[in-house]
Amino acid sequence: MNDPTLVLRRARLDDVPFLARIDLAVDAEDVDDPDEPLYFKDWGEADFAAHRAKIAGFVTDADKTAWVCEDTAAGNLVGMILSRCHDSMRLAPAIARYLKLLIDEGVVPADEPFCEVFQLWVDPTVRRRGLASALKQVIEDDARACGGRFIYTHTRETNPHVVTLNLKLGYTVIRTGALWDDIARVSLIKSL
Repeated sequence: MNDPTLVLRRARLDDVPFLARIDLAVDAEDVDDPDEPLYFKDWGEADFAAHRAKIAGFVTDADKTAWVCEDTAAGNLVGMILSRCHDSMRLAPAIARYLKLLIDEGVVPADEPFCEVFQLWVDPTVRRRGLASALKQVIEDDARACGGRFIYTHTRETNPHVVTLNLKLGYTVIRTGALWDDIARVSLIKSL
């Protein structure tokens, strides 16, 4: 990333509305079928408040990380990434059931610390400038700092540009297919 107006920084609590909005917007973008209902379509204010609180945890909790990219020239946020570090696959009660599949299949060890990327987003107006790669790099640095031995991420099969980015950054495809729903996803890991 060679644009001095684009600055990566750890997210702050005042960034939570942006992070929460983008998290839901990315989920909405990921819907291939316009008739597919969005899980948050019928949410009330209490549901949105709970979502913002969950996202705030990525800013405040020691085992989670949130980074943003600020366009200092325009004065707005143009990128974000969320991740969580786990002590081990076996000891992380918050880990989703689908990750256990990777242990059962022998793809990842149960007793090694790792980092899980939850969300990566870059504004279309600043794409193709290395920002996604830079955001992934800061997460790798965070993962190493917390003792992580590998990074896990996944994306829909319909996002070949994200798969290509991850492969370029040294990730390996470890699984394709549905995980917790009927949507085909590509799961990738990178050893640290």
